Amino acid sequence: MQLTELRIAGFKSFVDPESVPIRPGLTGIVGPNGCGKSNLLEAMRWAMGANSAKAMRGGEMDDLIFSGAAGRPARELAEVTLVLDNSARTAPPEFNSSDTLEVMRRLKRGAGSSYKLNGRTVRGKDIKLLFADASTGANSPSLVRQGQISELIGSKPQNRRRILEEAAGISGLNTRRHEAELKLRGAETNLERLTEVSAEVERQLESLKRHARKARKYKELSERISALEAFLAHLKWHTAKADQETAAVSLARAKTEVERLTREAAVAETKRLEVSEGIGPLRTAEATASGKLGQARIELARVETERKNAADLLAGLEREAERLAEDIQREQAQKEEAERTLADAKEALAALPVENDTTNKEKEADAERVLAEAKAGLDAAQRDADAKSEAFAQKRAEIQALEANANAHKRRMESLQQEVAHLRAAVESLPDTSELTRELEIARDAEKEAETALQTAQDALEAAEQAITTKQEAETAAKAPADEAQDTLRTLETEIAGLTRLLRKAETNQSPPVVEQMRTRDGYEKAVAAALGDDLQAPTDKSASIYWGGSSVKTQALPGYAKPLTDFVEAPGELAARLSQCGVVSRSEGEELAGELMPGQRLVTLDGHLWRWDGFTRTPAAPVAAAERLEQQARLEAAQSALGPQRQEVAELQAKYAAARGERIGAEEDIKQFRQAVRDANQRLELARRNLASAKQQADRASLKADSAKENLARVESDLAIATEAYQTAAKPENTEVLGQLEQDVVSARERLTIARERETECRGRLTDLTRNRQQAMARRSALENDVERWVGRLNSSTERVERLVKRRAEAASEAGQAKARPDALQTQLDTLAARVEELEAERKTAADALAAREAEIRGVEEAARSSNNLAMSARETLAIANAKLENATERLAEASEIAQTQFQRAPEGLLAIAKAGMSDEEMGELDVKEVDRQLDFLRRDRENLGGVNMEAEAEVEEISARLGLQAEEKADLTAAIAKLREGVAALNDEGRNRLLGAFDQVNEHFKALFTALFRGGEAELRLVDADDPLAAGLEIFAQPPGKRLGTLSLMSGGEQALTATALIFAVFLSRPSPICVLDEVDAPLDDANVDRFCRMLDEMRQRTDTRFIVITHNPVTMSRMDRLFGVTMREKGVSKLVSVDLDTAEELVAAE
Repeated sequence: MQLTELRIAGFKSFVDPESVPIRPGLTGIVGPNGCGKSNLLEAMRWAMGANSAKAMRGGEMDDLIFSGAAGRPARELAEVTLVLDNSARTAPPEFNSSDTLEVMRRLKRGAGSSYKLNGRTVRGKDIKLLFADASTGANSPSLVRQGQISELIGSKPQNRRRILEEAAGISGLNTRRHEAELKLRGAETNLERLTEVSAEVERQLESLKRHARKARKYKELSERISALEAFLAHLKWHTAKADQETAAVSLARAKTEVERLTREAAVAETKRLEVSEGIGPLRTAEATASGKLGQARIELARVETERKNAADLLAGLEREAERLAEDIQREQAQKEEAERTLADAKEALAALPVENDTTNKEKEADAERVLAEAKAGLDAAQRDADAKSEAFAQKRAEIQALEANANAHKRRMESLQQEVAHLRAAVESLPDTSELTRELEIARDAEKEAETALQTAQDALEAAEQAITTKQEAETAAKAPADEAQDTLRTLETEIAGLTRLLRKAETNQSPPVVEQMRTRDGYEKAVAAALGDDLQAPTDKSASIYWGGSSVKTQALPGYAKPLTDFVEAPGELAARLSQCGVVSRSEGEELAGELMPGQRLVTLDGHLWRWDGFTRTPAAPVAAAERLEQQARLEAAQSALGPQRQEVAELQAKYAAARGERIGAEEDIKQFRQAVRDANQRLELARRNLASAKQQADRASLKADSAKENLARVESDLAIATEAYQTAAKPENTEVLGQLEQDVVSARERLTIARERETECRGRLTDLTRNRQQAMARRSALENDVERWVGRLNSSTERVERLVKRRAEAASEAGQAKARPDALQTQLDTLAARVEELEAERKTAADALAAREAEIRGVEEAARSSNNLAMSARETLAIANAKLENATERLAEASEIAQTQFQRAPEGLLAIAKAGMSDEEMGELDVKEVDRQLDFLRRDRENLGGVNMEAEAEVEEISARLGLQAEEKADLTAAIAKLREGVAALNDEGRNRLLGAFDQVNEHFKALFTALFRGGEAELRLVDADDPLAAGLEIFAQPPGKRLGTLSLMSGGEQALTATALIFAVFLSRPSPICVLDEVDAPLDDANVDRFCRMLDEMRQRTDTRFIVITHNPVTMSRMDRLFGVTMREKGVSKLVSVDLDTAEELVAAE
């Protein structure tokens, strides 16, 4: 197949329909950058099945549709058509009926794309396989887009293997292998799911088997429990009756015993009261004796404590006397030491020399007087020098300040004069503000107009937004029923198709069965199927081996109220006899009338129950294939009758939805316009406000400038007047002679001050020497006098302390003498109190013995009374127990009788008959109530432990066993299919591997030859790397240009890499030529010499293959080698146009001229 034409409309920048003929040889595409040349290649790839919008420089697929330009609205459709020459009939069989194939892909905005081949809708996969079998396609290496040479150079060996796959022609094979692998994975997944489902069903079956066993056990336990409950009820009734008789006898005996013991208890209580009356005085006497004894013991303890305290006081006084004696001895030693030290101090004081204090004081007074005179002279000289220095400094500062002030005022006056002249000129040159005021008013009016326009646009936008909300709600409300109706229609169509396939007649010459000629009233399908069974499959054609031929036998009336099936079924006349003898009844009527059937008659129910005249009966649980077929036929007719109205409803609802959607889209366009109007109004308002602010600023600046200039002029003129006056005042001359006289006076005063300071220093030194000598002598005498005085004080203190200690020792001796007599007196008092305690203890013991004797007597009487009362109470309790037993037995007897009536509807005497149904006489003779209760508890627990019991489990086990059989058959089918798919995948792999290796050898040889021709020498080769399997190996390029070492592609220069990659692409062409080759700016990285080599290679490829080349280029050398040129222009911004020049025809025309 050969590509002969490319048609494009609405695709990217090609808004108008354009046609590019693809002729043999070299076709060049030229034009400036950005005019849409590469869009032609992308259109071709898109038509071949490319689905990646990003690979075609778009964000999403809708970006491929022309999106509008200045003066050109956006389009809703993009369409690309590729015309193929199939005169050699090399297309796949399903497309091989025409000489020309037109492959068209159409994209609708928001709705996706579709493919058509010669006007017939096909799948995208079919188109991809079509081009893959022709050794081209959307991702074919023969379609070289911009930068793809660089990608080939920088790609991994694994990615380069695709070039070999194209050369081997296994691109389509890979696609089929991929599909087979997908089918294999799907089949394996289905097998896994089926295995899981089968395992789950088997688990369910095991569970149901357990439930069936549980159901059987539940039934057995229930029967045994019923028998035991009846036997237990009889035992309880019999036991209660015997207990009632025994309790009546016990009650009579207990009443007699209670009367006797009550009398004996009354006698014992009377005796206890008599004995208890004389115990009160005895208890009073015992308490009085105990009180006196307690008081005596307290007094004895108090006296003992006093005696012990007196002894402790005597011992303390003796210890204090000893301590005082030691203190007196120590103080006496300190007194003697003080006397010796005092005598030494007095002796040293007397040894000091006696001086004349009066003489010393007179000398000091004379020295002080002379010092005072010297200080007075120094102070006077100092004051005189300070006064003269201050006067001199003050006068000099005044003169300097006057000079500096005069100079400053002069400079200030000159500066102000210049500033006054400048400000007067500025005031005179101020502009007129009337023009600025007028501009300000214009700006204010423009702002008001812009605000009004903005408010109008905002109101319109708000109204439109409210309207679109309503329209969106209307669209949503219309879409939901439309989608629901569409789903319902799709469900009906699917159901009709499925039922039609199920009910489709076998493609034979046999006549249709009567089941297809019958019309059954709804609900009677199972009844008809039960009545006729497999006979529904027989036709009415007499030429068939089995057929309905009709009967003229006279029919008989059906029994009872049975209605013949002829009332509910429209069927061929051949079935009239059969249908008239089949009656429709209810379940109860059928069981009642089954015995009245005549030969040939049948009764059926609506759910499929059958009674035949010969006694044969079939329940609804028995499967009937005919019933299912009738139900399917009824469902098919119902679905077909509902299909037309449903389609009409879908059309109406979709029309409503389309109208609502159109209104919503229109409202969105209105909102876009209103939003744009709001943005424009905002911009105008913002511009007006900026203009108004600018006018205000200019007016304010002009006003402020005028006011400031006038104020500055007035201020500066005032400052000039002040500065002139100050300068005239400061510039008056002073008498500088006064300053020289003052300086001479300062020098004389400082000389007098120096003489006075020297004299004062001399007098102060003499006075200091006299004073220091006198003070040292006085300090020594004073220290000795202080020592004498201190030791006299210490001696007196020691004397006083000795006297106080002697006095305290005498007092302690007196107190000790008094304390010695106190312990003896207290001991005598203790002896007397001890004797009194013994007497009182004897009295208390006598009273206690009398009380204890009387209490013992009372306890004996009380014990006898208590024993009598206890016996009487026990008798009354026995009476109450006997009465309760009688009542309990009576209640149990009534309860047992009630249980027999309510639970078993028998008299108590008849319960044994029920128990014998599940128990033997021997077992009933051995069991008592306790044992029966134990067995019942055990059996009930067993039954409760069974949990939920499915009583239908056995029927479900049969049903699931049948399902497992079907699943086993399906599993076997899937296993066989998987094995077949695996064999197919292995065969495809073997074929692809062999073809890939053959293509590798061819491509490698062509690549070596082309590389040598391009580089005029050198060597190159291809190698399979990274894996042993050729289908998984990578393709690595090794090249050695002339003068260089053998290396990989990455080690070569940019131009060498480009030429080497181009040689590889052309090697593929030579091994398996592609019908089309598009080279998009492949020559861009080449210099002139390499471009010439590239063009020579193109010429050689054109001669050696039937490949049609399209070269997109900017290079003049490449353009000159083309057979024809197409120019892509963009005279309208965003709109691409095509122009063409046939260079061969042009050369012929030039030669003819």
